[in-house]
Amino acid sequence: IFIIIMSLTALAVTNRQNTPLYLRDYATESNLLFDLTTNHDDLFDDDLTPLEEITSKQKEEWPCLLKYQFILHSACDRLEQILRDNNWKSSGAVTSGMDACWVGLLCSSDNLRAYGYVTTNAKYVTLVEDSIPPENVQFQKSRDNEICVLMANVHRLYTESLMNPFTKLHSKITSQRFDRSVTNLVRSFNGL
Repeated sequence: IFIIIMSLTALAVTNRQNTPLYLRDYATESNLLFDLTTNHDDLFDDDLTPLEEITSKQKEEWPCLLKYQFILHSACDRLEQILRDNNWKSSGAVTSGMDACWVGLLCSSDNLRAYGYVTTNAKYVTLVEDSIPPENVQFQKSRDNEICVLMANVHRLYTESLMNPFTKLHSKITSQRFDRSVTNLVRSFNGL
């Protein structure tokens, strides 16, 4: 029996100019196959300089491990390239609703896949760890649809937070309600 696991591990929300508005990892809310949150010994003794761990000030500013920040940043660059080249929708394809915003798979890095979702006011990138074999296309499509729904719900939560008259547009999302609601969505997606 092969157990299939797919866990959302990190999420970034940026404005249209790629300034981060929300950046968070969900490693503690995930069933990870490869735990990047713990420091492993260098198996091949080839690390010349150890990677500095995130400081408490950095963790407070952006609660996301540097490893995930790096991959999210790369995925945002890939999303920008896809949007610039207009390669994210088939020509002549008619889409509506959340499918019109869904970019889909952006790139893969080791055991993580990055997915994108774009709206008029923000871009959303998620990192998902999965163990779905490539030949299981139906299950992968099903989980991709679940990621699309999750990202549409994150967009809805972001839009609701913008409706708060005390929210400054295009600034870091500091709403505890937003963070709590997104965390609940991720925990539900991860089956926790």
